Amino acid sequence: MMKNVLILLAFLGMASAYTTLSTPKCSSRKAFLQTCTSTIASAALLQTIAPVPAQAFDGAGSSSYAGRTPASKAEIKKSYQTRVIADVKDFKKLGGAIQNGQTEGDEWVNFFIEFQRREPDSVGRTYAGFVDLVGGKDLSGCGTLLAASYAKPGKPADGLPSVKKYNAMAKSFDPIKAAGKKGDVGKAKVAWGKASEALKEYLETVELPPSLSDPLYD
Repeated sequence: MMKNVLILLAFLGMASAYTTLSTPKCSSRKAFLQTCTSTIASAALLQTIAPVPAQAFDGAGSSSYAGRTPASKAEIKKSYQTRVIADVKDFKKLGGAIQNGQTEGDEWVNFFIEFQRREPDSVGRTYAGFVDLVGGKDLSGCGTLLAASYAKPGKPADGLPSVKKYNAMAKSFDPIKAAGKKGDVGKAKVAWGKASEALKEYLETVELPPSLSDPLYD
């Protein structure tokens, strides 16, 4: 629509220039070119200040899915799933460390670290599993991105089962971290067990195997 309007304005401007050319006031080729240049500049200005069309709402508060084909949406969803799978592997390793009576070490660091990695890890992440899964202050985690990707265009994602399960899961990790800081292995085991159940329920809603013993997470 805007393109058609600009074409019309340019046409009218040139017509006006032609009319002006036939009058005594502007009888030179220079006057004609000056009028055309002014019309084109005005049209360009209108194009610049014209409001940008609103982007489609994908249900997650972003426009990452707007205008994408079903194939590209599936690719984005698969990329989120791949990141979640890597995070589940970190969570399992954390559970193994807790079972061995450890409340510190690489497994704890790899899951709970909140600082950006200096170099990508084995699966290409620059953030640890916990941060990538639940996100940080300035970073949306892959867990919520994947959960919200099931929303229909134009519909909010808050009521989705995947989003509800994600919210419950995200809260379940804090007790593990608290127990680890206190060096309480017993509480850490209990907290990890509860978190694992919340994680299983979440995985089931995002089309991933709910069992943590699935070979996919080895």
